[in-house]
Amino acid sequence: MPPLIDIRGVSKTYETGAFRVEALKNVSLSITAGELVALVGPSGSGKSTLLHIMGFLDRPDAGEYYFAGHPTARLPEGRLAAIRSRLVGFIFQSFHLLKRTSARDNVLLPMVYTGLGTSAGKALDCLRLVGLSDREKHKSNELSGGQCQRVAIARALVNDPLVIMADEPTGNLDAVSRKEVMQAITGLNAAGQTVIIVTHDDEVAAAAGRVVRLKDGEIVSDETRRPPARAGAGTAELPPARLGFSPSEFAEQLRVAFKAIWSHKMRSALTVLGILIGVGAIISLMTISEGFMKDMLSNTSEEDARTIVVSTRYGSGKSPRPVTMADLETVKAGVPLAEKATPVINRVLKVSAAERNTRGSVTTEEGLTPADAAAGRNPLGNLKINGRFFTDGENLARARVAVINESMEKKLFSAGDGLNSEIRINDVAFTVIGVAENKKGEGMVGWPVAYIPFNTAAKRVLGSAKLDQISILAATPGDAPEARVQAINALRAAHRLREDAPDDFDVRTSEAGIKIFKDVMAKLSLVVYSIAGISLLVGGIGIMNIMLVSVTERTREIGLRKALGARNADILIQFLVEAVVLCLIGGGLGIGLGFGLAWGAYFLIKVTPALGAGTIAFAFGFSTFIGVGFGFWPAMRAAMLDPIEALRYE
Repeated sequence: MPPLIDIRGVSKTYETGAFRVEALKNVSLSITAGELVALVGPSGSGKSTLLHIMGFLDRPDAGEYYFAGHPTARLPEGRLAAIRSRLVGFIFQSFHLLKRTSARDNVLLPMVYTGLGTSAGKALDCLRLVGLSDREKHKSNELSGGQCQRVAIARALVNDPLVIMADEPTGNLDAVSRKEVMQAITGLNAAGQTVIIVTHDDEVAAAAGRVVRLKDGEIVSDETRRPPARAGAGTAELPPARLGFSPSEFAEQLRVAFKAIWSHKMRSALTVLGILIGVGAIISLMTISEGFMKDMLSNTSEEDARTIVVSTRYGSGKSPRPVTMADLETVKAGVPLAEKATPVINRVLKVSAAERNTRGSVTTEEGLTPADAAAGRNPLGNLKINGRFFTDGENLARARVAVINESMEKKLFSAGDGLNSEIRINDVAFTVIGVAENKKGEGMVGWPVAYIPFNTAAKRVLGSAKLDQISILAATPGDAPEARVQAINALRAAHRLREDAPDDFDVRTSEAGIKIFKDVMAKLSLVVYSIAGISLLVGGIGIMNIMLVSVTERTREIGLRKALGARNADILIQFLVEAVVLCLIGGGLGIGLGFGLAWGAYFLIKVTPALGAGTIAFAFGFSTFIGVGFGFWPAMRAAMLDPIEALRYE
């Protein structure tokens, strides 16, 4: 039979600072399937290095290594990981069991990295084989040293490897435990299992069928005491490198992530805090701004969609041309699609009642026509009015009547006492004939507004007919765009503007106004989101810092997982998953915090928060991005660790 392991002229040198140590010097060794071989020698003789090369945990500097008939010295890392997972079982001197993990789950670990799924029944069979079937649910800290080593033996057996390699398996055990472990190992060999043991213990060496002694990196003797108990096959197909991740492996990565987070609750909570604050700030701003937009748009009516506004153009580099009554007459004559055109004056003036006073917007209207009143229309659209709106006749008569909003009423009167009361606008007395609901924007900031007849304002209050706007009402919403074009053409002709000259006025529909409003809100939101993003950046740096600490603390665990068949990609994804889970927890809590803050703000600014699926998706998506972005470097550092160096880490 060809040898299962065939080492040909292998050398290995380590360099530590200025020192150069030749661990192996042109070593050749063949091991047949079914043998129980003990590698014996003093410390520094190279026996552990030889075992690590045979177990694919290390690579030779020179020479060839044939395993099961195949050259392996130059195989890529992914292929070596598959061999470690499927064909080699390792038993370590210090057991290297996962902390706070049951015996069964420790035994299942190598199966996770095969890509073939796990089998709890197979793990239990292996525990039964080493006499620990009654300890399957016990955690590693609840087992004796001998029991821990027997769990490690069961773990090495679970994937039916071609060879088991044991590095000082009895070195840390008492006499009774040493006997138990050696009985388990010799029993496996008697059943045909190939076993290679590194040991200093003469009793362990005496139990071996073959003893290979090393000194100063060279084999000095090779004594066969008895033939293999049962000859096995010396050749086998090497498994291919795995691609992708199995469901059991992804489940293991999630389990490890939550376990690591839970085992360091305070540290994890502080790490999540930065993400929570950042996401909470952004979510609260997004829900408030979305709610504000919805409230504003929900307050629009068909009449708003029919309205076109002519106003003064600013920022053209020239002195602005004010809107005049002549422009009003031009619009009335030149816009056939206009149902009516109304002059508007808007000023911020002092308004008082008895001992109270405030400053608020005073806006003019021309008053309801009999047709408007009969149709139930008023210039405030769909807002309810307690009382009534002033009439066209009152406007012509320059009547001193006013309609105020709820905010104005609260500023000047006790609740509900505003109707039929007297107020003074610029020291001119007015009778309140109606109290209207706040518009959404007015309610948010509590801004007081009073509506008075246009003629009254021009003649009695301001003494001027200088307009701020002309409000044009198209016959239907569909006519508004064409009515706007008619207004522009009429005003350009009246102002005698050349064809290439820009407009010296602005004409906007409600749709254009909404677009401008959205643009302004978007710019403001961008500034605020940028500030909130600083918190997320700080949280991301915290994630990176904690993950670097986690990699350092779990270096041995990383080495163990690699020794049991984990690829670099497996370790990379494991730590990325942990970073992303932390960020998603922070993101989820941040959504709750942000929505709660938005509802708290509702009682101050009266804007109903709007939390949509897009906002939630944004929060979780951004949290995932933070987790991957800031967790990648620590995860990459973990993935690139050498398994042997990681296992030796103190």
